[in-house]
Amino acid sequence: MPQPEPDSPTGAPAQVELCASGYPELRVDGRAVPLKLKRGLALLVLLSELRRKVARSRLAELLWPDASLDIGRARLRRLSHEVNGLLGLNLLAGDGDALWLAGGLDCDVARVRAAALQVLAAPESPAAQATLERLCAPQAPGLLDGFELTSDSFMAWRDSRRVEHQQLLMRALTQLAGQANDSGQPARAAEAASALIRIDPLADAGHAALLAARAQLGDAAAVEAAYFACAEMLRDELGIRPSAQIEAAYAQAQRQLALRPGERLPTASAVAPIHFADSEDGTLAYLRLGSPQAPCGTLVVLFGLWSHVEVAWEHAGIRAVLERLAQRFQVVLLDRRGIGLSERLAPPQDLSAGVQDLDAVRHALGVERIWLLGNSVGGAIAIEYASAYPQRVQGLMLYAAHACGSWADDYPWALRPEQRAAWLAQLRSAWGLSTSLERFAPSLAEDEAARHWWARMLRQAASRNSLPAILRAFASVDVRERLGTLRVPTLVVQREADRIVRAGVAHYLAVRIPGAELCLLPGEDHLLWAGDTGAVLDALEHFVRRIASR
Repeated sequence: MPQPEPDSPTGAPAQVELCASGYPELRVDGRAVPLKLKRGLALLVLLSELRRKVARSRLAELLWPDASLDIGRARLRRLSHEVNGLLGLNLLAGDGDALWLAGGLDCDVARVRAAALQVLAAPESPAAQATLERLCAPQAPGLLDGFELTSDSFMAWRDSRRVEHQQLLMRALTQLAGQANDSGQPARAAEAASALIRIDPLADAGHAALLAARAQLGDAAAVEAAYFACAEMLRDELGIRPSAQIEAAYAQAQRQLALRPGERLPTASAVAPIHFADSEDGTLAYLRLGSPQAPCGTLVVLFGLWSHVEVAWEHAGIRAVLERLAQRFQVVLLDRRGIGLSERLAPPQDLSAGVQDLDAVRHALGVERIWLLGNSVGGAIAIEYASAYPQRVQGLMLYAAHACGSWADDYPWALRPEQRAAWLAQLRSAWGLSTSLERFAPSLAEDEAARHWWARMLRQAASRNSLPAILRAFASVDVRERLGTLRVPTLVVQREADRIVRAGVAHYLAVRIPGAELCLLPGEDHLLWAGDTGAVLDALEHFVRRIASR
């Protein structure tokens, strides 16, 4: 049902503009309207970003996190009346449960997002091709830059939303740069690549696209300058050399420069096969590989605390795992809400939210039953889902999976509160570096390229300010009571010397899940794609064959 336009005092529809890339500013019918209520500005940005009804309790929690729910809702009610009164129009509408914008609000950040989505949906359309200037504008990556509010909850939302916005913009710029290079428009490609690098100076795709564009332009000096600027930045920032992707792009650029004028080398782009599903609380990103008619059906993979499906696709080890599984399954790798490319503004990431996310993706895929492969906290979500919807699960595979996020007398393998606090402090002090890789994947700890990729994955998966909420949600995970109720075929796989999830957890799960099979393997890597991945995949495939043959 369409929302009414906000009315001016004369009754004519008002044109309301919101600039939210920097400190928020409002214009009504072209006239600047100062709004000194900082929480009023924050409320308008929140509703403008979401473009849907938002529960009053959620808004109160974000704007006044230290107040009781009743006090927060009362303050929100007063604030919405004050904003409408100061603006002189009925911009905010609501009922007893929710608030929303009564239409007619034009936001610069929303325009950038719409342009980016246009590029991703139909990159060759004239409308998409006309968006380059807007996406490359200096202010395009911004969201509330220079705006502060005395609410940790709101500031964490702003940081997460800004990362989400920038990631969408980076994906669109990557698409534009690659397409422009492929179609012989190097100047356009260089503009998109340069904008991408401004947003994330460590983006391999941006540097690779810029090298290709400079080479197509025949500018050898610019190719050398771009490569050595990248190398110097990586050395100064991370103490590493350029990645294999950048080195390959540099070598390709050198070969391009050696060709006669007008000649171009063939290009091949490996675009991540990413899709999106809608849930009640926003959009969920997932990577899909293989055929829907695969002989073994659909396998949904749930990773641990952090994931980012696009960055995952860039890792050769992860691609190799997914491509092998795709020989038998339609493989789906999911970013749960609040993580990676999925919706960042969402309720707490508890188990029920994980179940809702998983079922929303299953519904989007159009399949009735799925196989589940859960790693770490992803294993707990898989267990919860299999307990709630056993008829929708063909089989459950748990790799280095946890059943409980907090220490208990009968579960001594999880962190105590003081240990979790120490880990949080360590993560926050070094976020964006290759934090904890030596524990998650000891075999990769000295691999420079792996450290570079891991650091980038962490930066893109979550913001530093979101870490407390992520670890709190993990601490609340507890599926111990679900184990005895499971009635689906289950395999528990564990590396015996895993430093993150101890082998005792695998024994615990296998004993308590009726009919579960236990497979202990040598090795100490927690990450599925590190170490002897072949042995893990062999175990998974043997299990599937046994179940299918029954």
